[in-house]
Amino acid sequence: MKPLVLIVDDERPNLESLTRIFEREDWRVAVAEAGAPALEVVRRDRPAVVVTDLMMPGMSGEELLRAVKALAPEIEVVVMTAHGTVETAVAAMKEGAYDFITKPFKKAAVVKSVRQALEKASLVAENRALRARLAALSPGAGGLLGDAPAFRAVLETLRQVAPTPASVLLTGESGTGKELAARLVHDLSTRAAAPFVPIHCAAIPETLLESELFGHEKGAFTGAFARKEGRLERAKGGTLFLDEVGEMPPAAQVKLLRFLQDGVIERVGGNEPVRVDARVVAATHRDLAQLAREGKFREDLLYRLDVVSVRLPPLRERREDVLLLAGAFLERTAASLPKRVTGFSPGAAAALERYAWPGNVRELHHAVERAVILCRGEVVDAGDLPEAIRAQGTGATGSGGTPAPLILPFGTPMDEVERIVIKRTLEQTRGDKNLAAQILGIAARTIYRKLDRDAEGRLLDPGAAPDEEP
Repeated sequence: MKPLVLIVDDERPNLESLTRIFEREDWRVAVAEAGAPALEVVRRDRPAVVVTDLMMPGMSGEELLRAVKALAPEIEVVVMTAHGTVETAVAAMKEGAYDFITKPFKKAAVVKSVRQALEKASLVAENRALRARLAALSPGAGGLLGDAPAFRAVLETLRQVAPTPASVLLTGESGTGKELAARLVHDLSTRAAAPFVPIHCAAIPETLLESELFGHEKGAFTGAFARKEGRLERAKGGTLFLDEVGEMPPAAQVKLLRFLQDGVIERVGGNEPVRVDARVVAATHRDLAQLAREGKFREDLLYRLDVVSVRLPPLRERREDVLLLAGAFLERTAASLPKRVTGFSPGAAAALERYAWPGNVRELHHAVERAVILCRGEVVDAGDLPEAIRAQGTGATGSGGTPAPLILPFGTPMDEVERIVIKRTLEQTRGDKNLAAQILGIAARTIYRKLDRDAEGRLLDPGAAPDEEP
């Protein structure tokens, strides 16, 4: 589709002249004579570039610039004015303008400026689409790994909401990966090039949280020797991640609500409003609706935070992902150690699958890391796992009585693979070789022959195999 350029000017001759120029360049054109109708076009049609006059009645071009950047940071804005001063140009560029041109403008200069702005907008859109495709193809999107249907649904929701300006509330038990989900939203958004700034509301004393979040002025309190920029200001243009937002004290809730409503903050000890452009992603393991009913959390703040709510499922609801995650953690840990660890024994795999994982993915990560460090061979055995995990059983069956999947070291010889499969099948048939042979589709004699040779293929006992017909 041809790019859309929105022209905003209160002087109709300028609108008509620029429309003719841009249409000759084969661009689609929309026009508005004031800031308010221009914002409606931005909301509805998402132009690639906005070309706006600075000096207009009502909403000025500079105010329109800020509003456009708040609504859609990916839109490039070119400003023009008959009062071109260095101060005006610098102010516009600081607010995010792509370029600055003066009236009366020359056709070549306007076309060059808008064409370059369109090229930048196109590159940004292509980059964002590429990141989204890579994330969709990657099994560990943004560090998140899983193939369970409930988890795939969460990833799809995160990918849908990421390019929008909507606030996101991530809920779920501790250890389910809420910060990784917040980073994925940031990485797939139009703000990916700007900072991702996390803050754990429960880890900072109540008396310091307000200053840490909103900053403070020099002399605001004892020890405030200089002005300090808060986390929100550090996240300018990017994303602020509020972990455990349910622990935020009432005073900070009020100031956060004002920011979400108006886009402005006040530093502690200051009176001047500071405009900040940052997206908020919040997370909690608590029921904020219940806290609101109890008067412990502002209901209006909850509505502002909960534009899109995403629940991350606990590990017990995605058991099919346990061994997938465990394998990834094993590989990552083993790569940092001066020894070779390549997989899990059947008993260890079964124990990992059976365990309830109250600490979710974080607990699984720590358990696998510990086991890899402590194991003495190339394969993690059940005995290497924490006692609590072993206590739930280390038999050779997974949840529901089904055999636990085999996880073998890379490069295991085929003869060894066959012997291990036969042994696992015999475990399920309680040693009945004829039944095992029927299940595997081979002759019973083959079972004897495979089990009576060592890893190098040497016959252990030439007289061990019975004289059966294949």
